[in-house]
Amino acid sequence: MTTSAKPASFRKFPHIAVILLALFAACAIGRADEPTWKTAYVKRGMVGMFDSKWAGGLEGTQRMRTPLQFDGTQVRVYVKGGHEEEVELIKMALVKGADDEGSITGTPFPILFGGVENLKLENRSKTAVSDELAIPVTKGTWYIEDQYASEKFPYAYAVDHGTCEPGDVFAKETLDKPLTCRTGILTRVDVLTTDPRDSILCYGDSITAGFNSTPNTDQSYPAILGKLLNRPVLNLGQNGDLVLFAKGMPGAARDLCGVDTVVFLMGINDIISGSKVDSAKAYGEIVQEVIAACHKQNKKIYIGTILPAGGHEKFDADPAKETLRKEINDWIRLGNDADGVIDFDAALADPANPAKLKAEYQSDWLHPNDLGYQKMAETAAKSLGGKQ
Repeated sequence: MTTSAKPASFRKFPHIAVILLALFAACAIGRADEPTWKTAYVKRGMVGMFDSKWAGGLEGTQRMRTPLQFDGTQVRVYVKGGHEEEVELIKMALVKGADDEGSITGTPFPILFGGVENLKLENRSKTAVSDELAIPVTKGTWYIEDQYASEKFPYAYAVDHGTCEPGDVFAKETLDKPLTCRTGILTRVDVLTTDPRDSILCYGDSITAGFNSTPNTDQSYPAILGKLLNRPVLNLGQNGDLVLFAKGMPGAARDLCGVDTVVFLMGINDIISGSKVDSAKAYGEIVQEVIAACHKQNKKIYIGTILPAGGHEKFDADPAKETLRKEINDWIRLGNDADGVIDFDAALADPANPAKLKAEYQSDWLHPNDLGYQKMAETAAKSLGGKQ
């Protein structure tokens, strides 16, 4: 019998394989009076490979805003390489933010992998997990800093902007060059915390991500929702995502620590692009599976109605797209075994023209502006039991 070879990162750091096998169980272990691991930050949606010359040059320092949802005493981070090329990390650190515009305070805390700073991730490599490190975390704005020996590393679309500079400047208070996307291999941060609150996971496309909201101000609807409910809220929005691929959503929810509720909002990209989700029946078949899978994990799931998109050129090009949007929303409003419906459509639509967002809520007739995201958060808070 033959066995497949382990990835290089696992051969170099064999403890990583053991950690990965134990993580799911570890998320579920712990009594109410004991510290437990909870996911404090998560992202998805690698777009491609970023060239180092665009980010301070080879071995330059990059600093990305990484707000954490919990106070705690230990941290572990999850990283993932690129699909195309090997990525070599020189070092990574977590440092407290002095503000939301890239300034830091205090000494950066090193993130280690098997006791060392550097890590090599082969192309298409699986997730690697850091050591569990004693870092005194307070919820709020933190920054992840990293430095690479490889010429390329992953990047993803993001609302927040980062900063960078040539060389090792991890301890410098501010970095000079702006970065308008999210670079680096970080995908998730878990914190060991005594906070008893479970998290809400908002899953969706660019509207969930907060596209066109003001950067570095937490104006996405999930961020505002967390403030309204005084609950941790995780944002797994990804630009351009489709319901067509939503069957992977329960797996993403299952792997996170401390999540008990999901808000699912997706569908406008399928309608505009003309994906195979071309009817309310096709939409329902996929989303019904998502609902059932979340319930199997003992998670509540709320489905959001699809926002109006009238005024957007591609949407307006075919009147059948508005007909389909209304048919899907009619299906959503039936409940279909979900724990609740959040009627974003009704809350943000223009009463005089329900195919369009109210003018004061829109940024490009597809995505809300800050005020629109505020209205979405207030609508979700009501449905989730708040008094907003």
